[in-house]
Amino acid sequence: MRNSKSKSENKDSKIAGAIGTILFHAVLLIFLMLFGLKAYLPEEEEGLSVNYGTDDFGSGLFEPAPQSVIEEYLEPEVPTTPPIPEPAVPNNQPKEELQTQDIEESLKIKEQQEKAKKEAEEKKRIAEEQRKQEAERQRIEAERIRKEQEKRAQEEAKRKKAMAAGKSAFGSGGKGTDTSAKSQGISGGSGNQGKTDGEANATSYTGGGSGSGHNYKLSGRVISGRLPEPAYDKNEEGYIVVSIEVDSNGNVISAKAGAAGTTIGDATMRKNAEKAALKAKFNGIEDNVIQSGTITYRYKLK
Repeated sequence: MRNSKSKSENKDSKIAGAIGTILFHAVLLIFLMLFGLKAYLPEEEEGLSVNYGTDDFGSGLFEPAPQSVIEEYLEPEVPTTPPIPEPAVPNNQPKEELQTQDIEESLKIKEQQEKAKKEAEEKKRIAEEQRKQEAERQRIEAERIRKEQEKRAQEEAKRKKAMAAGKSAFGSGGKGTDTSAKSQGISGGSGNQGKTDGEANATSYTGGGSGSGHNYKLSGRVISGRLPEPAYDKNEEGYIVVSIEVDSNGNVISAKAGAAGTTIGDATMRKNAEKAALKAKFNGIEDNVIQSGTITYRYKLK
């Protein structure tokens, strides 16, 4: 009973579907017939008149009539539909300006002018920096020269003062200058015979330095005691000249062998001469200056 009822329902559904399909296609066909697209066929003849000429190469059986003769037979032209105007741009929207070649050239010229201006400003800045650096260099050089001149003037004044102090250390001698001074020497004249750069305690009145042949040169200064003797264990004869520097207290603070007049090249002997020179002691002075001089060592085989 239930199966027969299901079959009856399926049959009714199929019939209803077929009827619906037929009705849908019928409505669609009527709609297309009423509102469908129509083909437009021109009612007048179209074409161009061609004149083939009248020579042997022409064709046709008659000469075409001119346009003025056949105008009355032509049908009037159907007015064409005017074109749809483009929508107007609202006033509140800015219009884009067309960039022409003139504007491009103007922009390029402006860029070139800006670039040239920047380059000129940069060159000006560099030139100004160079001028300032040159002025500073000249100022520093002038200051250096001024200081050197002042230093030389001070050293010259100290040197003269030291010379005066050295001369007073020897004693002025002679008549009417130093009543306590006594003449000394073998020449027979007044005063003390010898050399200003000789050793005060030397026993020889001729030549400078000590009796061993060694001597020194230090303006305005005298040796305290005797010149220290360098070690001498080489089979060499000649001279070693040592450049020395002496402080205000009379101490030798530097010694370098090999100055002008040196005839011995032995490194050991030169080193021994430097060691001996560093032990020398001179009189002190008030000015705090460093004086330069020499000590000459003479080596003679016995």
